[in-house]
Amino acid sequence: MTFPKTFDAYVPSNGADFLGLSTFQAEYVPFATLQAVTVSPASDSFAYAKKLAPPGVFAHVLRCFYFSLALLYTGFPSGTPGVAQIGFEELSLRVYYTSLLHDLAFSNNTEVLAHPAHAMTFELQGAIMTYEHLHAAAPSLDPHQVGDIVQSIVLHTSAWTSGNSSANQILLAISAGFDAGGFNGTGIVDYTRLWNPKTVAEIEKAYPYGDAHTEVAGLITSEVTQKPNCLFSHIPGGLDGLLNNLRVGPIAPV
Repeated sequence: MTFPKTFDAYVPSNGADFLGLSTFQAEYVPFATLQAVTVSPASDSFAYAKKLAPPGVFAHVLRCFYFSLALLYTGFPSGTPGVAQIGFEELSLRVYYTSLLHDLAFSNNTEVLAHPAHAMTFELQGAIMTYEHLHAAAPSLDPHQVGDIVQSIVLHTSAWTSGNSSANQILLAISAGFDAGGFNGTGIVDYTRLWNPKTVAEIEKAYPYGDAHTEVAGLITSEVTQKPNCLFSHIPGGLDGLLNNLRVGPIAPV
């Protein structure tokens, strides 16, 4: 089995409708298969994300990339009649940038705190910082590519029962939600249908969760208490719901 050549460029935002178009089998995908996927991003982007993100958050964004690739391998909607398609290489590149940069503002780095957009919800600040970074570091990206990457970052913690998401957007939303809460976490879909525990364990071995719980819980608490109208505040259960959903250890311990 190999990755399909194309995927649906737009999919339903509603979780049940999205799954209705997919063929997920939670099949085991070796990490070596995912790691063999080559993308050609701006070299500055990796260093930029690593500089701004706390260690636990940086490992999170990398796991999100590989969780997303696994979904492309195991049944993401593809070839749906009447739906525009996006090529594997193009989607992989967008997913890489989006995963890597989506939590730029989820940090106490001095550069993040000093940014003029810091009073905004972290998703929006991070998207603005990503927009600025891509125009400087990756000028070859066209407006459609930049727009999809930036908009996907803005919306990755939001959910809707109707409408459409780009493939890139829903991959980040599902993968980031899964990495936060694990198989029992809350999200728009049943995560047990999407990933094989062995695949998850291999990704986590490469990019361990470690003691990220305390670090991430502190960042969530700061975001909600300092910005009561942030996007996190709209998640059911508010701060308590977010913290209760946050996993303490590895998703799939070896």
